[in-house]
Amino acid sequence: MNITFLIAASLLELTGVVTFAREGLPFAFMRDGAGVTWRVARDDARSPGLVSGDVISVSGEREPSLKHRVVCSRIEKASHDSSLVPPPRKATIKEIFGELLPYGDSSWYGETICAEGLLRDINRRQASTQLLVGEDELNIQVEMPIPIETALPPNLVLGATVRVTGALAWTSIENFDAGVFGRIENVELIPAKAEDVAVVENAPFWTMRRMRLAFTWLAALLAIVVAWAVTLRRMVAKRSRELAESIRLRETNRIEADAAARERLRLAADLHDGFQQYLASAVFRLKAAGNYLPENATESREQLEKAKNALQHTQSGLRSILWAMNEESEGPESLLELLRFVARRMAHWEGIVEISSEGEERKVARKSALTLLLILQEAIGNSIRHGKATRVKVNVAFENGRLRVDVSDNGCGFDMASREENGHFGLAGMERRTANLGGEMKIATAPGRGTDISFIFPD
Repeated sequence: MNITFLIAASLLELTGVVTFAREGLPFAFMRDGAGVTWRVARDDARSPGLVSGDVISVSGEREPSLKHRVVCSRIEKASHDSSLVPPPRKATIKEIFGELLPYGDSSWYGETICAEGLLRDINRRQASTQLLVGEDELNIQVEMPIPIETALPPNLVLGATVRVTGALAWTSIENFDAGVFGRIENVELIPAKAEDVAVVENAPFWTMRRMRLAFTWLAALLAIVVAWAVTLRRMVAKRSRELAESIRLRETNRIEADAAARERLRLAADLHDGFQQYLASAVFRLKAAGNYLPENATESREQLEKAKNALQHTQSGLRSILWAMNEESEGPESLLELLRFVARRMAHWEGIVEISSEGEERKVARKSALTLLLILQEAIGNSIRHGKATRVKVNVAFENGRLRVDVSDNGCGFDMASREENGHFGLAGMERRTANLGGEMKIATAPGRGTDISFIFPD
C-alpha cells in the first residue's frame, strides 16, 4: 500500500512520441523511451494541440492508480516524426479481455489496438456516437467522433462486422481501504477519427430486428386478413338474407298484384254487368216518366231532366273508372308502355294522340298509374270532344325529384273565367285526382289558341 502511495504521489518528467490524439478530447497517449504508454492530460485549456507523431516532453504528477496516467503541469512539443508511432496491435476481443480481466496487465492501457467484432448496438449522443461491438458473450464500447446531427455511414447497421482501430482504455477500481487495486471495468476503444471504424462485412438482410419487424407486419397482415374474411363472411351472409328477403317480397308483391288485378277485373265486370245496367235502366225509366207528364208540368219535367243528367254523369264517370281499371290491369308495368298500350286500344285516339318522354324512366306505383290514366283520359277526351283538336301531344318527363306530364292540343281553347258555365266540370275532377296524388295542375289556354295542361307530381 505504501509503495502504491509513493508511486501515485511521485513527480514525473517524461519524453516520448504521441501515439493517439483526437480533436476535442482533453488527453492524449504518448509512448516514452522505455516503451511504456502514458495518458497525458492538462486540467486547463493551455495544452497545445497534439497529433499522432508529435515528439513531446511533459512534467506532472502521476495519478493514484496502477494505470499510467499523468496530470501535466507542462507539455512541450519538440518535433514531429510519424515513423516513431508503432503500428496498431492486432487482437481479438476475446484476447483483449483475456489479458485484462479481472486484474490484468495494465501495460495495455493506451495501446492502439485493431480488433473486429459484431455491431450489436448504436447509441447516438449529442457530440458522439457510442457503438457496442462484441464477440460471443463479450462486448467492448467504441466512442466514435460523429455528432448526432451527422448521418452515419449507410452500411453501419446492426449485424455488420466492423474493424475498429483505437486507443484501449477502461475504468479501474482503486479502493485503498479495501485493498482493491486495478479491477478492470467498462473496456472501450477510442478511435482517433470516424474512418477508424470500418465495415468489413455487411449485415445479413435477415437481422433479428428485421425478423421481428417482418413478424410484426406478418402478424398485423394476418389479423387484417382474418378481420376482412370475417367481415366479408358477415357481409355475404347479410346480403344473402337481404336478397332472399327481396325475392320473397317481390314474389309476395307479384302475387298480391296479380290478385289485385284479378279482383279489379272481377269488380269491373260486376259493375259493368250490374250497376252500370241499373244506371242505364234508371235513365231510360226517367225518360219514359217524362213522357207521361202533362204539358203544364214544367217544374216536374225540369227535376226529372236534372235527375237524368245526374245519372248520366254518374254513368259516364263509372264508365271511365271501369275503362281505367281494365286497361291498368291488362297493361304493362312501365308507365310509358301503359300509356302507349292504352292509346293503341282507343280507336278514336288514332292519328291524334302522340306520346313522348324525357329523362330516365322510374317505376310508378300501379295505384298512381290508375289515377294518371283517369286524368289523361279526361284531359285527352276534353281536347277531342270539346276542343275539337286534331293533334294532342302527351309528354312524360322524369325530372330530378318529380314527374311532369304535359298535355297540349291544337283545339279551340276556352275562357278560363267561364269554364264552369261552359260545362268544363271535368277540369275539377282532374284537379281533385291530381291533388290526391300530392301534385298540382296548371292550365294555359285562351279561345282560339289551344290548351296546355301540366300535371306535376313529386317522386
